[in-house]
Amino acid sequence: MSGVVVAETMRRHLTSIAFWSFLALLAIFAMGGGNMGGGRMWPMLVLALAVVTGGGVIGPEFSSGTLQLILVKPVNRAVYLLSRVAGVVAITWLAAVAAAGFEAAGAALDGRTQWTAIGIALSSSFADSLLIVALLAFFGSVTRAYYNVVIWVGAQLLLLILLAFGARRFPPELLKAIRWVHGNLFPETPSGFDRNWLLLVACNAAIALLLACLAFRNREVPYGAD
Repeated sequence: MSGVVVAETMRRHLTSIAFWSFLALLAIFAMGGGNMGGGRMWPMLVLALAVVTGGGVIGPEFSSGTLQLILVKPVNRAVYLLSRVAGVVAITWLAAVAAAGFEAAGAALDGRTQWTAIGIALSSSFADSLLIVALLAFFGSVTRAYYNVVIWVGAQLLLLILLAFGARRFPPELLKAIRWVHGNLFPETPSGFDRNWLLLVACNAAIALLLACLAFRNREVPYGAD
């Protein structure tokens, strides 16, 4: 992995007014959501951040044509892609840690302790955001920036529609296969700590990143807009 690419990816977000504005909004929801129980409101915002940042894992360089210049340096494609993913995941995890800290501070001010619930929400946010960014990196390795978000959302909606429509129409084997695909691509977040779920998410993210590296290795990189 390239520390320069990771640092540059993080710098782009940390110097963005939009990121800090989002972090302020996240703090408001985190501190205000303490009355609803630990980790009830802010995890969805963290996942939204993962979708937005993950959608542009390799998009800016393709649209500007600078990716060609990056790859002529001693950084191979897999290292570059994984470094970009690492930078995006680090930014998302940083936001999750900040949200958890804000909620813990709000709970402490109210004289409540919700450490276990906040810890579970934080670990689940880590895993969910990692899988989201990995899938978006895979989709982004074969399409344009933010088309990967459309594919990600479309695939989720399509699977849900198939499950609802085919509940009494599809053969049991086909329904089982659709549920398996949906459960691996979009696993439902458990309410408590689940080691098997974390392992499932980690393995699926690793597979998505492997496929992303293989696809990105064979993709033509133009000098101009993609």
